[in-house]
Amino acid sequence: MQDHQLVERPGKGWTKWERGHGESDIDKVWWMARCLHFPKLNVSCWFDGSELVAIAHWGFCGEKWCMKRPPADHPPLPEIYRLERERERQEALDRIRIAAQTRTLAAIERIGRRQSAPDVSPA
Repeated sequence: MQDHQLVERPGKGWTKWERGHGESDIDKVWWMARCLHFPKLNVSCWFDGSELVAIAHWGFCGEKWCMKRPPADHPPLPEIYRLERERERQEALDRIRIAAQTRTLAAIERIGRRQSAPDVSPA
């Protein structure tokens, strides 16, 4: 695939350009696709094997994406993979939550140390 092919919008059999949250919809439909990022082009592409199935433009132009329509006999996401993805997402959320709580507690502790300094003046 060449650079100029990634910048142009694919034609027939593709969804319209949309703003925003394309990645989650792409993962739901093309669950076996792998994402490749092209930072110099501000583009992310999803490939199912060697077939281009989704494009997302991002960066200074604003987010836009389109996705190839799946065939009628496209296999749904197996239950095992869905449960594994949900578990991974939950673990990531838990790690983020724990890190935020740690930062908050550390900030409170630093502030508390500064405020609880012993009195310097004699009685």
